[in-house]
Amino acid sequence: MSIFQRVHAECPNCGEQAAFEAFVSINADRRPDLRAAILDGSFQRYPCPHCGITFRVEPEFTYIDYGRGQYIGAWPIRHREAWAEWAAQTQGAFDRAFGALATGAARELGDTLRLRVTFGWPALIEKLVAQEAGIDDTTLEVAKVAIVSRLEQAPLPGREELRLVQADGEELTLGWVRAEGHRLGKCLSLPRALLDDIEREPAAWQGLREQVGEGALVDFQREMLVA
Repeated sequence: MSIFQRVHAECPNCGEQAAFEAFVSINADRRPDLRAAILDGSFQRYPCPHCGITFRVEPEFTYIDYGRGQYIGAWPIRHREAWAEWAAQTQGAFDRAFGALATGAARELGDTLRLRVTFGWPALIEKLVAQEAGIDDTTLEVAKVAIVSRLEQAPLPGREELRLVQADGEELTLGWVRAEGHRLGKCLSLPRALLDDIEREPAAWQGLREQVGEGALVDFQREMLVA
């Protein structure tokens, strides 16, 4: 079941508070239209009743897609510095519903779900794009580290995030995206073959895989975001 409630959000343009409908739970199997709206950027996007500017109310919901094996705690960008706390909270909710504290059919269903935590729209959208393209998100984060380490200069973490924005064919597109969801002009090409190379040599990348993939928040930028 997908559940929503009335929330008050501050307009980023005029600073006024306004009431909007925001989801607290999304079942993508029953509401594929909501998944599509998240991906195309129209989900929870509203005009401010005071100044008229259109903006997107931050995610703060549980996203479940049984068919694709995804359970995601999607949280506002303002919480990301406390990512460990929110990851633990999401883990606890998952354990009660589908994990260690669940029983019977719910526990069996939980075995088919991959638990993840995201902060802000770009991170959530990336998880959906990667899954649809058959890309392991831990491998993707390892590849990002390999790419960023070769750059002469990279944006400061927290201001711009490196996200998968397109996954067509053998060339993937990574873009520097502002945390609020605004894509910048700078993009990087990532050969899918690099992901294959990483997965073919697990021993060579094991340490890095463990570093970026430990727990529910699979994101190479997580430690840097705290600073």
